[in-house]
Amino acid sequence: MSKPQVILYGAYDRHNYGDLLFALILERFFQEQGRYTPLIAATKRSDLSAYGALPTLALKEALARTRQQPRTLLIVAGGEVLTARWESIIGYLAPRLAYYPIKLAPRLVGQRAFIAFSRWLTRVRSDLPLVLGEREVGGVRVMYNSVGGNALGSLSPRLREAAVKNLKDCTLLSVRDRETAAALKGLGVPHSLVPDSAILMSDYWPQFGRQDGPGHIAFQISAHHARHRLAGLAEQLRELHERSGLKIALLSIGKAPGHSDDAPLDRLQTILGSCAYRVDSGHIEQVMACIASARLYCGTSLHGAITALAYGVPHVALLPKQVVKLSAFVQTWSPQGCGALAEVADLATVGEWLLDHYGEAERARTLAAVDALKAQVRGNLERMLALFEADRRAPLADELPAGSAPLAG
Repeated sequence: MSKPQVILYGAYDRHNYGDLLFALILERFFQEQGRYTPLIAATKRSDLSAYGALPTLALKEALARTRQQPRTLLIVAGGEVLTARWESIIGYLAPRLAYYPIKLAPRLVGQRAFIAFSRWLTRVRSDLPLVLGEREVGGVRVMYNSVGGNALGSLSPRLREAAVKNLKDCTLLSVRDRETAAALKGLGVPHSLVPDSAILMSDYWPQFGRQDGPGHIAFQISAHHARHRLAGLAEQLRELHERSGLKIALLSIGKAPGHSDDAPLDRLQTILGSCAYRVDSGHIEQVMACIASARLYCGTSLHGAITALAYGVPHVALLPKQVVKLSAFVQTWSPQGCGALAEVADLATVGEWLLDHYGEAERARTLAAVDALKAQVRGNLERMLALFEADRRAPLADELPAGSAPLAG
């Protein structure tokens, strides 16, 4: 008898390292526990397997395939999904040159009209593309797996109301940082606080742990955040190289419009010359391996920092005031002495301090802390299945369960 299917829904149809990780992580989890067959769903069909990602079905196809099941579970599998708007999602699906015009489209045609068009185009019935309520998917059980949305307050009143309505119309909502938890508490939405599930990667790809040799410093920055900062970044990276003797691996993590970091890294390579080199394939496993084998990670990518944490690599969250989801996660979950925050002018000093003070004892403590985070992630996923299999709703606290307090950053 074939196993029942569970739908894993997310933004897996564009090249962004973190989003692509969620499907891979949860697919391996479901293979490991053996009770369900996962269907990988996004707003459209896609195939980014050249980058190590899983092909996707359109959500409407996944719902159609599971229609004959007595009950179906849909898991929104992670990411900053609670504030993702249609103009971003449609922009990612369009040709690259159309990305910014599409981002501006709601201002030209009106938000309501653009949402209606997007819902018609994708057959996803929600006003927010990744925030689904159970009534919108035919009674399918909907659960959210350690998602983010610390900018909920920036949504328009109409979209915020739509988000709250749908989040109250789900069976379980877990979020990954205190900023998002505080926003939901203020809106009266029940939830629990659980680490980002990508922390499991070092269980599923243990071969990418620290290698022999002097190592390197993995560095990443998005094009948006690099603007007007390249000269200062180059100065800081050169200084960090000179102080540490380590080469700078300039690592591409995203390729999608709005997430691409190739251009600033190419420019930094030209400026830095022989003290740096490019790592630009965009393959998920190469990104993972580059960070996991580094002596230090610095960047604006949340999942760059989570990868570093998963493998016990010290990490610097760059531009913490601008990249709130990154700083919020590091402050919630990274053990003291492993994660740090830095503006551009402080990068060399903060990076050098971590390199000097992070030894084998600190690494062992970090990995023990990571094991505790993994246990919380696995417990949350097993709770989802237990709730689904019992076919009942459970009360959710808007605070941490006993014994699962995060480590201070």
